[in-house]
Amino acid sequence: MQTNAPGRGKLKVTGIIYIIYGVLGLLGSLILLGGGGLLAASGNSAGAVLGVVAGTLGVINTISAVFYLILGILGVRNCDKPEKCGGCFVLGVIVLIFVLIGLVINVMSAGPVGALTSVVGLLLSIFYLMGAKENRDAWKSTHQ
Repeated sequence: MQTNAPGRGKLKVTGIIYIIYGVLGLLGSLILLGGGGLLAASGNSAGAVLGVVAGTLGVINTISAVFYLILGILGVRNCDKPEKCGGCFVLGVIVLIFVLIGLVINVMSAGPVGALTSVVGLLLSIFYLMGAKENRDAWKSTHQ
């Protein structure tokens, strides 16, 4: 096992935050899916439409929450293992791209206030990616 892991702290802290975010996202998904089911079963057409919308958002939120859980678990599990940070780096790039897309959408729909809601996600993804890159670079420099 490699002990030279300069990005260890960044990966571990952001990984824990992503795990918490994923768990909270799954709880929110359960609420959306349950509420959507209740609305769909209400018997009127507006409730049915809103139920389908809530169910769809619940499924999308579930996929996002599971992705964040995987991202966080891999970050925490591999923070001391630079030889295994290639996957963390790839996932970090993917999450950064999605956060940037979300930032653009938020700015377009809500203006500068929308950008403020995405700043935390942007910083979190940057720190995760930096930690994974530092570990990956440390591994590459010792194994060339």
